[in-house]
Amino acid sequence: MQTRAISVEEVKKIILQFPPKDKIQLLRELERDMFQERVENLFKELKDVPLTYDEIQREVEDVRGQKKIMPDL
Repeated sequence: MQTRAISVEEVKKIILQFPPKDKIQLLRELERDMFQERVENLFKELKDVPLTYDEIQREVEDVRGQKKIMPDL
């Protein structure tokens, strides 16, 4: 049996046909899959940026507040 690779464009066309709830599920899965790489890239970008604990804490609280405004669908 011969197999054929699926292109990114073909996958995008398929995903765009999904209902919103399924798209969100896929998005969350991709976010989990890419989390470590994204964190490492962020640390590389911020390695020379001085941040205080208070600045980090304010940012964390801001993100938490945004999550309350946009609950899971």
